[in-house]
Amino acid sequence: MEERIHREVVGGHLLVIGGAEDKYNERRILKKFLELAGGENAEILIVPVASDFPEFAADIYVQAFRRLGVANPRVLRATSRQDVFQADADALLDGVTGVFMTGGDQMRLVSILGGTKFAQILRKMAAETNLVLAGTSAGAAGMSTSMIVRGESTPHPQKNSVRLSPGLGMLSNIIIDQHFTERGRISRLITAVSYNPYNLGIGIDENTAIILDNEGVLEVFGNGTVTIVDGSQITYNEIAEVDEHQAFSVCGVQLHILGDGLVYDYFGRTPMQPPNEFLLPDIE
Repeated sequence: MEERIHREVVGGHLLVIGGAEDKYNERRILKKFLELAGGENAEILIVPVASDFPEFAADIYVQAFRRLGVANPRVLRATSRQDVFQADADALLDGVTGVFMTGGDQMRLVSILGGTKFAQILRKMAAETNLVLAGTSAGAAGMSTSMIVRGESTPHPQKNSVRLSPGLGMLSNIIIDQHFTERGRISRLITAVSYNPYNLGIGIDENTAIILDNEGVLEVFGNGTVTIVDGSQITYNEIAEVDEHQAFSVCGVQLHILGDGLVYDYFGRTPMQPPNEFLLPDIE
């Protein structure tokens, strides 16, 4: 049953970016997104509603994708739920092979899109078709069923250091944290996982992404690292017993730090064997 639930996460690929991806120089992550979405034949839709300035954010990505060969990127032009209701969701998503959700505020993203026809179609496409769904920063955090909306970078796990809220539900049983190493967010991700150890915590550095497919493969892609917090083997957890402002004890947390090209099995919750060239030789 658990494996079946996880297999409903994604139909094609999800590209989840930790924020601040290169848009002007090498643009490695954006190129990867287009490659997965069909290369020269990619039909791209930009969703900038998480941004404080969605028109500005849309223009940045329209220009970035045009420089990479996409002649006419589509844009969901919306600053409110009313705009999303009035948009022609079927036409916007018809024939689209890649959807890119920009950064901003994940609560704004979800409060504007959540429960709309557009979100329902997008979720169905992400689960059942070869659509490539990408999100950066807030667009990454908002993909999960349960998302971090607020949280301080505390020196140790603390009960009130994180606030969780329902997300768009593209990723089941996974919590994403972005700008991870740059903003020292390990403690808040451990706290988020401790609230419900069934959730897998994934912290993604800036200019770094994870690529997830429907076979349970998570590949790291980019200049930074990805930190995976697995609470499924926790043996002791006192988060429910301490006061709101207190630190808490937790034992049995598994931690993995993966760099570019390394792979993790998110169905089985285990790192996969690295290529042989990364292994140390046997010493006789």
